[in-house]
Amino acid sequence: MEISSPALMEGPQPLPAQPGRTPGATGRDHPYHVLTTGCPPYPGVARHARWGLPVYRGRRLPPALADVAAPRHSWERLVQDVLNGVPPASARERKQPELRDYQRPRVEKMRSAFSLGAPGFLLADPTGSGKTPMAITTVSGLPVQLVLVVTKLSVVPAWRAAIDYFGTGAQRWVVINPEQMWRLFEHPWHPLASLPVDEAAAIAAQSGRCRVDFGAVITDESHILADPMSIRSRLHARIMDRAEGERPWWLRLSATPFTAPHETRYVADLIAHVTGAEEPGDVDRSAYLDWLRECGFELNTDTGGRWHHVDNAHDVERVKELLYDSAVGASSSPQELGLPDQARELRPVELSADDRRKYAQAWHAFRQEVGLATDDEDAPHGDGRQAALRRVQRASFLKTAHVAAVVADLVADGYQVCVPTWFLETVHALVERISWELKSRELPHRVVDITGEGVGLRERKRRAFQLGRCKVVVFNALEGINLHAGERNVDGEGATATSTPRATVVADVLTGGKRTLQAEGRASRDGQHALAVYVYVPGTTEEAWLARMLRSAANTQALARTSADARALTELADQLDAHAGTTPEVPA
Repeated sequence: MEISSPALMEGPQPLPAQPGRTPGATGRDHPYHVLTTGCPPYPGVARHARWGLPVYRGRRLPPALADVAAPRHSWERLVQDVLNGVPPASARERKQPELRDYQRPRVEKMRSAFSLGAPGFLLADPTGSGKTPMAITTVSGLPVQLVLVVTKLSVVPAWRAAIDYFGTGAQRWVVINPEQMWRLFEHPWHPLASLPVDEAAAIAAQSGRCRVDFGAVITDESHILADPMSIRSRLHARIMDRAEGERPWWLRLSATPFTAPHETRYVADLIAHVTGAEEPGDVDRSAYLDWLRECGFELNTDTGGRWHHVDNAHDVERVKELLYDSAVGASSSPQELGLPDQARELRPVELSADDRRKYAQAWHAFRQEVGLATDDEDAPHGDGRQAALRRVQRASFLKTAHVAAVVADLVADGYQVCVPTWFLETVHALVERISWELKSRELPHRVVDITGEGVGLRERKRRAFQLGRCKVVVFNALEGINLHAGERNVDGEGATATSTPRATVVADVLTGGKRTLQAEGRASRDGQHALAVYVYVPGTTEEAWLARMLRSAANTQALARTSADARALTELADQLDAHAGTTPEVPA
């Protein structure tokens, strides 16, 4: 964006640790309107020298810029308030929304952890148990003024709405997605705002300085930080590790926190606090595993170097002891919270001889490149990974007619059906085939898709499904989508979603146990039950891949204190393994 207003090119302005009135602000005479990035060129709009954000200065924001005005609880709104000298608000005089019975003790435990000096907390309750309102209610009662929420882009609007509903109004909140965290940073000689995004993020992660001091940080879906070398993890670490003063209190939320102990790196401060050990610092994976052994883990692996919860019951118990039964974390099974179990079915489908040969060839090529790795961190990266996944996608296209038949059967049985899948092209192919199958059976045949395309229509499509105007939704996004029966206030005007039972048909083998459990959780939320149906071709590599993926999900559930579900997932994997030994794959 070109700079068209030299008056805005001011020197750095001091920012209090907890923003209040900025010295010398002239908000009433020349208010600043901070705009979101990507705003169109407009007279009077310029990039602010200190903050690197587009700003319009005037008594009123022109209507043409209304769509790029700073949203509530955004980084842009915080900067706008600082520039205009807007003081923090006072607590609202209103009755706080009621929490569910099992949620109140969680809030008390989290506040107690803060009071006792714990560096943070891990809330690992099941998907759909209400971790968001519990987190907001907890932090709203803490003596902090500035709160950062890191959450995936698709969930940002939901968090902002939840803060308005559950928050007290006495704190400033910034809700941001991980890919935008670099905007919170400045650098002494690199103008981050004028650099390409990837370059700016890398520099900020390496040597940037966070512009403000947050009193508390909430990381939603905190398992996104399992890889300590990722840009998002390094940016997050720089926010937490201040050069001066106390660290922010860190609340981590995840229904699927770990698949194996090495992924506990992002809760190492909690483990250190409980055990009295020194934190491991910036060490490689091998050194971190050695540190875990010093903290009482055994970390036995099989001949393939894999950790599994059945052979490592001691480690599962150690996680429970250190994180959930101590003052720094909490996790419960659905049964303990009064939520229904997750029911699953395996649905094998038969292909024609020609399609089966093509299917086996695609999986054979995939197997040659990546073996049978099931977790994202074990899969190949870069162009090789994408090429391998494309082979799986081509194989999945051969299965669309069979997936459509399974979906139509469920619709005929009275279900509304959710179909998570991998690729955008697969979404489109399934929408077309499912619609055709439903129409041929004289069933309601409107099918909606939810993807990264047409973001403005995303919520409208979701509401169409939730209100029963269509029976099937196909999607490749696993965050921020509530598809459960009976959802309250689904349209923002008090309407309730249909009570029609939901079913989730997994059309592709989704990599990683956490990803699969997140897919199941789109419709199994808020105490509602949704059947999960896994469609696969028996006697192929896909069958073996599915078995290993289910074992990975079992590890995740075991480490999230959901041992009954871990056993159920392991039993399904055993069924697949037993069958795989009796039905040879067609040679490639």
